[in-house]
Amino acid sequence: MAPLDTKDREILKHLQRNCGANVQDLCDLMGVTRNAIRQRISRLEACGVLKVEQQSQSRGRPKNVYQVTSEGLHSLGEDYRELAVVFWESIVGLEDSAVKEQLISQVRDRLAERFRHKLTETASVDVRLDQLADEMKSSGFNVESDHSSMLPILRETNCPFPMLADVDETICHIERQVLEQVLGAPVEFKNRCRDGHHCCEFEVQVAAT
Repeated sequence: MAPLDTKDREILKHLQRNCGANVQDLCDLMGVTRNAIRQRISRLEACGVLKVEQQSQSRGRPKNVYQVTSEGLHSLGEDYRELAVVFWESIVGLEDSAVKEQLISQVRDRLAERFRHKLTETASVDVRLDQLADEMKSSGFNVESDHSSMLPILRETNCPFPMLADVDETICHIERQVLEQVLGAPVEFKNRCRDGHHCCEFEVQVAAT
């Protein structure tokens, strides 16, 4: 499931607080048209975080009332950003360099394993790059693979770890090393959001054939 955006969360929180709402209630809440709300509701239903129930009325047909599902409640509780920052500050702030390196290595290896087993081991680096981009997209990353230059590039249109990158640049180097592990080729920074660029670009150092 793609990550919930701010408006998704606002809708789900409103439904939870008010034990449900209809389309017009949500239109009033968000200040948008009924068509816009219906489109968002359809997407949230498809994600499994929202469901519709019919409630009878004293007159006329039953009305549709939207409720948060158990999966939706679970998703609302999955905002771990502040906790992640606390953990990350604790790791990079460790005085024992050996312990710090061990923890960072474990983070790097687990991130790499998350994607590596889904890629074709015998495929070329170019193919693996495309597969990796597809897998990352399915996990909610805003990425694309670009083969238009001399060396292929993995481009992130926004930093996936902005709050951790604000602590220090360690997370940037971990991400680069993860890509090296997954792709089986050296990877270099081309651009970084942390340096003021509009995107993060990782250049894959593929040997010329």
